[in-house]
Amino acid sequence: MSDLSESPSPSTSQLLSSEVTSCSSYKGGLGQGGENTASRSTTPSMHLSPMTFPQSQSSLLRAPSEIIQRVLVLSGSQCITTVARMARSCRDLKQYVYGDSDQALWRDIHDMIYDNPRVAGTYPDQRKTDEIDWRKKIQDREFVGRMFREWDEDKFPEVARHLDLVLETLLDMYLDLPASVSYENSDPHATHDSRNVHFLNSYLRTPLFAYIYHHLRLAETKQVLRPLPGQVGNPNRRTDRRVMNPILSRLHCLMPPEYDDATVEDREWRGYVREVVYNGKNFQERNDWGPFREDGKVDWTLVDAISSVMMSNAKEVLESEDDGSWREAIHPMSFGVEAVRGWGYEHLQRPADLPEGEVWDWAGVQGLWCGSYAFLDYADWVSLNEPRLILLRGRITSLDLTRYHEAVGDLMRLNLVVDKQPTTTPTATTSSSDTSTSTSTSSGSTKLRPIETALPTLDLLPPIHFHGDSVQHHGASTYPLQTPMSFVRGVVRLTADNPPQVRWTLVIRYGNEDRWRLECVQVGGRGSKRGFFGIWTDALKEEHSPNGPIWYWKA
Repeated sequence: MSDLSESPSPSTSQLLSSEVTSCSSYKGGLGQGGENTASRSTTPSMHLSPMTFPQSQSSLLRAPSEIIQRVLVLSGSQCITTVARMARSCRDLKQYVYGDSDQALWRDIHDMIYDNPRVAGTYPDQRKTDEIDWRKKIQDREFVGRMFREWDEDKFPEVARHLDLVLETLLDMYLDLPASVSYENSDPHATHDSRNVHFLNSYLRTPLFAYIYHHLRLAETKQVLRPLPGQVGNPNRRTDRRVMNPILSRLHCLMPPEYDDATVEDREWRGYVREVVYNGKNFQERNDWGPFREDGKVDWTLVDAISSVMMSNAKEVLESEDDGSWREAIHPMSFGVEAVRGWGYEHLQRPADLPEGEVWDWAGVQGLWCGSYAFLDYADWVSLNEPRLILLRGRITSLDLTRYHEAVGDLMRLNLVVDKQPTTTPTATTSSSDTSTSTSTSSGSTKLRPIETALPTLDLLPPIHFHGDSVQHHGASTYPLQTPMSFVRGVVRLTADNPPQVRWTLVIRYGNEDRWRLECVQVGGRGSKRGFFGIWTDALKEEHSPNGPIWYWKA
């Protein structure tokens, strides 16, 4: 911890260990429950001073209480078990360590080791000191950290008994992260120090976390179906999978996935996330055809599947491409958990120097974004989503997504501009440099349908409406720039989660028609370097229309 907190003097731990043996209540042994068997006629005071104890006691305990607390804090910040051992060995120290009603000692030790949750950027409202159980935070994190640092592979199955504690502790550490930067000084390429980031980067890369994700993520059952005439089994028989704890999916989103095509376990995992992403039943009107739940909150199981598919695809393209254009994807997959730290919700006031007529771009929408998409061959998508239609055509083998390689689209570039005056009936524009939502063409302005949602949202921050164009990253546009064929419009708003998440909705217009609608979540919140992941679907939602994953990040 020497790089994360103030280093105590070399003799701090030795002082605490050696001096405790001269404590007036210490008798060299432990009684029942780890307490010593010595007795005292009076209860030791919380305010330890020379007036409280006889002269024969430890010189440490005769020091002012502030000095004792400082020694305990410095020692505990290096090895928290030292404080616990001293409390078990000395009744006076035990009263000082565990009898402090406001947990000031544990709070100070916590702040020497971990990020301060009272200034976390995740929540709109700062948490108060008396609302936090500091001792439990430290105990849980010490226990979980020891598992990741010390457990051998033969102990991995035991983690199932502690699964909820492990996941909740890791998520708590993530939610305690401070904001990466302030809005006014935002730099998407900047990195900032955080104590919790170092722990999370270490824990989430361990073999134990990989074991948890691959073995404790799902509970599987298989449907009972009668064999079809003349066939062994039933091709419609599929494995039903139920997510054990959605927190695990959210934690897995924090790091780029590690995938080895030569490993059976990894191939099965990738086949599973592909099935989740391309299964149209997961994206229906009930969740606005996006990675959400019906209550408007983020479905992290879907986001995890989407991000896993897209980042795995990006890594494969990076390994095989020749022109180097996909190297733009390296940055958002770098820096571990740092890439999913956002600007937070500490500064939610409109900037004082922003002109009155300008819209506050609190999400950093305006500018250049890079990204891409993926898709199945349409016949394969139908095979996955309409297996009975395939059976009618005589195909009896189901689609094997463990070895399937979906198509990855070109690296695209979005050039977005925030609308000055959002309207409910926007009109198409032909240039991303325009600051209005209307333009004149040979046939006049084209009225566009407003982008709405039936899901609950949060009004903590106002929606941001924007428009722009979509072109290939090399500079050649999919359609000519001076036509509305490459026109993009959208809105950014907050979800109903606590803490809130940033939701992106984009509509891409080709050939004077709305063709694709993208529903996305920015992993890490506003300003995160990882960007937003989501699902593209047909804008008109025609029957049997396909879907697939997308990913964009700030260039």
